[in-house]
Amino acid sequence: MAEQDYRVTLNGIDWRASLPFLRLLGAFRMAIQPGRLLLSLMLVLLLYLGGVAMDFVWGESVYPNEVQAYIHNDAQEFDAWLSTMVQQEGADEATRALIKKGKIFSTLVDQQVGAFERLVVSATALDFGISDLASGKGTDSGGVIGALGSMIIRTPGWLYAAHWGFLVVYLLYAFALTSLIGGAICRVAAMDACRREHISAFEGLRFGLDNWVQVMIAPLIPLGIVVVIRLALALSGWVFFNLPGADVLGAVVFGLMLLAGFIAAMLLIGFAFGVSLLIPGIAVEATDAFDVVSRAYNYVVGRFWRYLFYTGVMIVYGAVTYMLIGLVVFSTIWITKTCLSAGALAEVVDGTTRLDAMLPDPQWGKLLPDADWENLGRLGTVAGALVMVWLKLLIAVLPAFAVSYYFNAQVWIYLLLRRSADLVEFDEVYVEPDPDDQAVVLDKVEPAKATEATEATES
Repeated sequence: MAEQDYRVTLNGIDWRASLPFLRLLGAFRMAIQPGRLLLSLMLVLLLYLGGVAMDFVWGESVYPNEVQAYIHNDAQEFDAWLSTMVQQEGADEATRALIKKGKIFSTLVDQQVGAFERLVVSATALDFGISDLASGKGTDSGGVIGALGSMIIRTPGWLYAAHWGFLVVYLLYAFALTSLIGGAICRVAAMDACRREHISAFEGLRFGLDNWVQVMIAPLIPLGIVVVIRLALALSGWVFFNLPGADVLGAVVFGLMLLAGFIAAMLLIGFAFGVSLLIPGIAVEATDAFDVVSRAYNYVVGRFWRYLFYTGVMIVYGAVTYMLIGLVVFSTIWITKTCLSAGALAEVVDGTTRLDAMLPDPQWGKLLPDADWENLGRLGTVAGALVMVWLKLLIAVLPAFAVSYYFNAQVWIYLLLRRSADLVEFDEVYVEPDPDDQAVVLDKVEPAKATEATEATES
């Protein structure tokens, strides 16, 4: 019997069903929605204005090369360096005039922007810095890991070592603000991702305000447990390891102390990886803080390699799309300036037009140029300042997009991990009950209850 040929016709592949991680690519479309961009821009502006206000209160407090001194020295050497700078500043008036101190928040912004730019460049080049990390360089690694280490470890470490009061106040302000507006962005993103329903930014803010307390409590739960363990271990050290003889008993129960240290280590590691899932978890489930912490730890620990893979995709794709948005912003400024220059020919000095003094040609990597304030005059300075305000608002779209993309991508990562761990479909999301629907149901139910009561009375 001759063999029969069986032909299979492939009409199409549902790539999103076959490769669920491709849903992460939808984060770009979601991030550029006007409502989410507006919320993100509001968050960026409020964080910036709050930092500027704190700079005004703290004044000029940063010594020249202070951040570099912290990075390249250990804690004791950095403290000695600070003491030397304080002595030099108090030596005499001439020495004090030579020390040009800066402002804390301005220095912080410069450090974080520089690290973020390195992150974008490294991610687009697929340079994660894993080899540097494996060789023992730690946070000094290059690539994505080094940039992230600078953003979340070295720069905050410098603030804690030299300006801890500023760090505490600004962290509390930023934490409360991000919990509220971040919750709103994640709620809008969750309804879009799960139901293709576009709720307004106001509805997202209302949800964020209703769940504000739970969002702020969630990250404090694991940190609070770690603090309790630390205090317990410190007390154990004082009780058992200060007197001869007591240390023998301490050695007997040392295994319990190691167990406590292990629990604290696992909580901190899980917190470092899972903290980004807390706000999306509450936005999707509308659950309490304890439940979302349990979910985040379960997803990160149980699906760790998936989590790392999704995070890598998020970073690389986010870097590429960020550069695309940067190109749009740069092109907008360049085209506007070029077209205006064709008609604005009045010169303030030889070869420099009035428009050139207000708005020099933009450069890639330096979208906000330095105006020539000296040659503008009084009215020109006012006009130049207004031009700079509009430019800063346009350039603020870049960090606003980064914030919006981050929260939208984290919602998708949460949904992907939930589906893998709990087998919950993507379209399942908490939906607030409609009061009108409840009223209709009550209208239908109450007459039935009245009829049953009447029949029971007659019988």
